[in-house]
This record gives sequence, C-alpha cells and structure tokens, in this order.
Amino acid sequence: MSPFLIGAAPSAKANLAYYVAGLVEADGSIKVPSVVRSAKGKLQYPSITIAFALKDLPLAQWLNKVLGGRVLQQPGQWVVLAIQSLPAVYAFAVLVNGKFRTPKVEALHRLISWLNASGKLPLIEALPLDTSPINSNAWLAGFIEADGSFLITYLLNTSGLAYGVDLTMRLSQRQEYHRPSILGTSYLAIITAIAAMFRINVIEYNRNRVVRIESGYLLRVGSLASRSLLINYLDKYPLLSSKRLDYFDWRTAHYLVCSKLYRTSGGTSQLIELKNSMNTKRTKFDWSHLNDTQD
Repeated sequence: MSPFLIGAAPSAKANLAYYVAGLVEADGSIKVPSVVRSAKGKLQYPSITIAFALKDLPLAQWLNKVLGGRVLQQPGQWVVLAIQSLPAVYAFAVLVNGKFRTPKVEALHRLISWLNASGKLPLIEALPLDTSPINSNAWLAGFIEADGSFLITYLLNTSGLAYGVDLTMRLSQRQEYHRPSILGTSYLAIITAIAAMFRINVIEYNRNRVVRIESGYLLRVGSLASRSLLINYLDKYPLLSSKRLDYFDWRTAHYLVCSKLYRTSGGTSQLIELKNSMNTKRTKFDWSHLNDTQD
C-alpha cells in the first residue's frame, strides 16, 4: 500500500502534494532567477531544493523518483534533493499549487510567474494560501518531518523505576519570512493554527547565533490531550522519514504512560530502551513503507 493511501480522503496524490508542500515550506528552497541570462550570457533556470539528514537518504531517493531531480551529497551528514529540469520544476509547481500555508507561497507564486513568462509550457493560475483544516491532509506531516522532534525524558527513583516521565513533540519555525510580500511575512498565523489544533500555546524564543539573533516560534505537544490529538493525526497522515520510527517509539511510550506500566520494572526497562533507540541513537531503520509509489 502506498504511504499516502491511509485515510479515506483526500486522494493519495493530493496527500503527496500536501506532504511535499509542508516539507518544502519547512525546510526547502525555491530559487527563481531575477534575470533570464547571467552576466556571461548563460540561461538561468529556477530550481527547488529540499535538505535531508544523511540517514534519510532512502526518502530523498524515493522523492527523487516521484518528483524528478538529483540527490546530491553535502558536507557533513546531509543530502539535498535538487529539482532543476524545467519539466520537473513545472510539475512541482502544478503539484503544490494551492497547497502552501505559509509566507513562502510568495516564492511559489514567483516561480509560477517565471514559468508563465517563459512561454514554453501551459499557463498556471497561481492559487492562494490553503485554508482547509490543518488536520484534514498531510501538509502538517511534511512540516513536522523538517522541523519537528520527538523526545522522551524521565527520572529514576532509588528502586530504579521511572517517574516524572515527559513525552513531547517539539515543532519550531522562524518568525518572519525573508522577503516582503503582499501576503505578509509573519509565520504567526500558521503557527497559531497548528497550536489551536493541539489546544496548546505558542512560545516565542530568541537564540543568539554567531552573527545574528534568531527569533522563532515553538510549539510543545506534551499533555495527554495534545499527544492524543497528534497520534490521531499521524496515524492517519504518516511521517515517511526515519522520524517515523521515532514517532512509533514515542507513541509506544505514550501508551506505557497511559497504562502506568512504566512504573513497573519491565515498563521502565522498555521506556529506557525506547529512549535509547530514538533520534541520534537510532541504528536500525525500516524503509518498507516506501516500497510502493503513490497513485
């Protein structure tokens, strides 16, 4: 079964479009040349790039088959899916048109304008921001892939049993888009909509970087109610990267907490094992969910 066939609606192809839109809006780049030719007379073309951790190379390769492009090794533990051929860039624009939810729609609209002005392909009508309910499609799954993380923390008492267990999914995003637009630059509206879905608050933060101060928004899904809402969503619209396995371990921990079995010796051992297999400690991977393609 295709990883996008879970849930009754919308279709698998539509969920692929929403997923890709969320992924690109969170951690992708749409580059549109401002001039047709460079100073040396070389034709300039638009491109789309999406960054992945090296451990998620199979997902990058799968999306490459679906979207077209090249998977490029980057310095450090990273790879990039680069979509550069004009037919693939055009197909990408058609696929995600009307699926964006953030100020980055400005870049998509710029891309569509460039494609329309090229005169080489059928015209595309640039659609506005998607305003459908956040939990109605796979957009948020794509967004979480790039900017979300699943965490398990706990303490051990003198008997070696767990207490003070904290299960969270953290989702962060910058506060402002980098280009002015008639659509605005603030990410607050979309972050607020996601927070409302989980019935949680938006947290503002500032981080000191080497040359600048980074301002962003943080969402923390941690209460029993918000965790349950997240599980209902991700069980319907699944993650596809190695973060999918982190989610499965986190979900297992959630049920351990709900049943209070984590207070037993066996339950504490399972909780410790789950924590020690997640995120940077993960050594076992399963990509069988990518065996089939979308509709």
